[in-house]
Amino acid sequence: MNDTHNTGTGRLYNGVARPQYTPEMIRSLKPDEIFVFGSNLGGHHGGGAARVAVNKFGAVWGQGVGLQGQCYAIPTMQGGVETIKPYVDQFINFAKNHGELFFYVTRIGCGIAGFRDEDIAPLFRNAVGVENICLPKSFVDVFANTIKAPESYKVMMYGQCRTFADIVKSLNNNKRYHTYEELMPDFLKVIKEYQKRGTANKDLLVILENVLRENEKDLFSGESFHFERFAQKLDSLFDNRDTSKIDVIFTNRQMTKLLILLKTLNDICRYTDIDLLRNDLLAIASGRYNCGDNSYMGDPLDGWNYPINWFLHGLQEQWNNIVANGVLDNQLLEKVMFTNHMTRVQNMGLNAVIDNDFEIDGPCHPEVFFPKEIGTAPVYVKDEMSRRYVKACGEGKGPRRGFGLYEMTLVMPVLMREVRNGNYILLDDNFFLPVGTLKKPVFIQHLGRVRFASIKEKQEFIDRIKREHRR
Repeated sequence: MNDTHNTGTGRLYNGVARPQYTPEMIRSLKPDEIFVFGSNLGGHHGGGAARVAVNKFGAVWGQGVGLQGQCYAIPTMQGGVETIKPYVDQFINFAKNHGELFFYVTRIGCGIAGFRDEDIAPLFRNAVGVENICLPKSFVDVFANTIKAPESYKVMMYGQCRTFADIVKSLNNNKRYHTYEELMPDFLKVIKEYQKRGTANKDLLVILENVLRENEKDLFSGESFHFERFAQKLDSLFDNRDTSKIDVIFTNRQMTKLLILLKTLNDICRYTDIDLLRNDLLAIASGRYNCGDNSYMGDPLDGWNYPINWFLHGLQEQWNNIVANGVLDNQLLEKVMFTNHMTRVQNMGLNAVIDNDFEIDGPCHPEVFFPKEIGTAPVYVKDEMSRRYVKACGEGKGPRRGFGLYEMTLVMPVLMREVRNGNYILLDDNFFLPVGTLKKPVFIQHLGRVRFASIKEKQEFIDRIKREHRR
């Protein structure tokens, strides 16, 4: 290897000295080293790092994915960042299973594909710490600034249980609680205010509209909508605001629901028209499609609804484990109810953690997995199509619910419009199948969005549904 650019201090792997970061220019490789480049699904390696791969390191013309020669191809030209993620995850798993090789990840997607480091780097978060994966310094710099650059991903994970926990911690900062019973009146008072203001209020909708209007050129560069850039611009408007901690918590939750809605709409429509995107988003979020009633955007907070009941039950069960000197301790709450589980997943992998720490919800619902100790982890639902465990957040991903059913219900008017426009077909009043592309999601009427383990599996599913319909 011959390079002089940003290699860093270096590391030792399999007894051989390696750079700390992927060199900007790679002219040669050692026998056990692999050049990881961005490709297209057709394997037409005509430019950028793909051309280097085919000319120097054995990339195979016509092969768009996986190991070839001393290269590994990750498709980046088929759509938004979310379409790249499955291939990045596949690569990381491949690298973990091939410790005899050392992988240099180039700035995939940041050339011809038109993405930025801030868009792509978060996809490689699980590669950090994998000894035989070397990342570009520009990606690592994004991780080093995690408070800002990946904020859109953190906001997207701001689910209901996270909201409830932050409310409890904020209240506890002002009034130190000795018992669960002492906390509850104050907590329920905040929840009542949360219900009153709703999960998509008019002030935030105005901000959303302004961000879309004022940043049209940047958000739609390359003839497609860059969702991650939108989320980051939205995040920046809420830094250091002179509002109460509870107001910040409410706003984070509102932003999450609106971002998830926007992402689902963009997955379906692949917007290139800012006006159409803005109209669809605001029509749904404001309730315009429902005579002005947008109560469907609210979190279910009454009575025994999941997940507020799940969170409060867990908080009560774990109370003795989250107090110190007889007083609720915010750091212990965070550790017991969130951090311990996340750490185990990082160290062992989600499948192993579920095998060890979870149990099936009886024979009637074998797809639902509950933690053996309530309050120490979320509920997971196994999506049989993609064979992945989905965190149950109470929005169509909760027990006995399909993945994305809540979001699908919200976007149904737009989905039906896409059927009328010929961009989707509706078969047997149940299956929504995209026309002419595999980049858009598949939906089942009473199940929601269907997740697939691969593009091939998605194509096979669509073909099967069409065959069965013709019969």
